[in-house]
Amino acid sequence: MLGALMTGGLAAAIANRAMDPLVTSLARDFGTPVTTAAMAISFYALPYALSQPILGPIGDHYGKARLLRICMWLQAACLAVVVVSPSIWVLFAARFFGGFAGAGIMPVTMAIISDRFPAARRQLAMGRFLSAGLLGMIFAASVAGVLADLVSWRAVFLIAFVIGVAAAIAVTFFLDITDPPAPAAPISIASAAAGYRRVFASPRAVLCFSTVFIEGVALYGVMPYVAELLETRSAGGATEAGLILAGVGVGGIAYSLSLGVLLRWMSRGQMMFLGGLFASAGVFALAFDADWRTTAALFCVTGLGYLMLHNSVQTEVATLTAENRGSAFSMHSFSFFLGQALGPICVGLGLALVGARPTLIACALILAGLGPLMAYLFARLRRVESRTF
Repeated sequence: MLGALMTGGLAAAIANRAMDPLVTSLARDFGTPVTTAAMAISFYALPYALSQPILGPIGDHYGKARLLRICMWLQAACLAVVVVSPSIWVLFAARFFGGFAGAGIMPVTMAIISDRFPAARRQLAMGRFLSAGLLGMIFAASVAGVLADLVSWRAVFLIAFVIGVAAAIAVTFFLDITDPPAPAAPISIASAAAGYRRVFASPRAVLCFSTVFIEGVALYGVMPYVAELLETRSAGGATEAGLILAGVGVGGIAYSLSLGVLLRWMSRGQMMFLGGLFASAGVFALAFDADWRTTAALFCVTGLGYLMLHNSVQTEVATLTAENRGSAFSMHSFSFFLGQALGPICVGLGLALVGARPTLIACALILAGLGPLMAYLFARLRRVESRTF
């Protein structure tokens, strides 16, 4: 089962992150400003985020595996349209509908894993699944930049389409999960609202969702501008930007491989604390014009720290409610991708108004403070809950 889910996670990560190092290539190909081409990321992230409150209850009501299969095939179709896009607006449309499809892949899969794995093994299973997504991120970042320079950005999405079809086939035919029979009564707004009330009944919900929103703005908002920053400084281009962004995936893989040891050495709160500090390393390097090789190495540290914080929060999300885990993880992804959708806009405004260094330093400081702050708030909340019960 986990292997089929990991294949889907690989395809979803490529569809999501392949655009990051390609913004300048898109701008040149379609004759548009870089800030306009960067909207290809927001056109995916915004519908991904906004559809979460709808898709989560649908998965809980009609079956998570059913929803996952439909979304995998829709994503493959949208990738095909991206490959043959004759204009930037057709590409935006394909990314927009692909965002809806992506919304039913990663969070639904996390809910399925939470349902099938006991609490003692849950964070480890989630970490293994995330490793597939991180491999997709590494491919999307490093190979995408190289292919864009050597062949075309379209070649990147052709490969993504092939992997997406393979993932859809794997999830359709090899996913060892049997959904309950589809209910006779259709889902209602009242039942969906009741599910979300159960999610937000836990005071930890606000902490979980605000953490990933801030991650999305402060870290993923920087990523579309890495290639432009390097070109402006005559320090590289799409290839170097791809290798820098691949560092996040490399650091994440290091986290996945060492997760068993980390769980023995540290508490969840300690991983959050250190994760935020580590996550800021690559952004600080970018802010102070470090050589692209040094920046790439420090983005590996960023990837390690980001996963220490993010995966710890995901494990907290799994405990919010057992009955409505699809809704809980959809709200988690809604918050995260809303941050990713707004991030490029916020960072773009910062670059235009105050310049690169102040904007990047601000993002790095936000990440550095986020982990320690959330570790403290979660610990305080647990103390309050223990006194209450």
